[in-house]
Amino acid sequence: MASDGGFDGPAVLRGAGAGAVAAAALLLLGSLALFFMQDSAGFLPLATVAVAWLSVLASGFSAARRAGRAGLLNGAAAGVVLFLALYLLGLLAYDLPFQGAALAVRVVLSLVVGAIGGTLGLAV
Repeated sequence: MASDGGFDGPAVLRGAGAGAVAAAALLLLGSLALFFMQDSAGFLPLATVAVAWLSVLASGFSAARRAGRAGLLNGAAAGVVLFLALYLLGLLAYDLPFQGAALAVRVVLSLVVGAIGGTLGLAV
């Protein structure tokens, strides 16, 4: 249920889910493209980052469209929820050290990208 401030929790969660579906689809397309490339090792980090940020953008877009208001707030929240879910999955899948400063920068970036997606979701 939406509050007076415009925050819509269910729309944010559904937007994050839509972003996860977008991430899966983009990963599938990216893996197919990389499979057919001759030297794909150099493009793998760039493709991974592009998929992550495009899916955060899609989650913000979807959350704002579902909420119908407060695109910045709902988009930013959906972007952060999706990013943290992907980050936690990455921590579970790989044995990498936790880097707090890098995580903080990426959370701020996901706020910004999700808010841009939320703004676009209401503008389109």
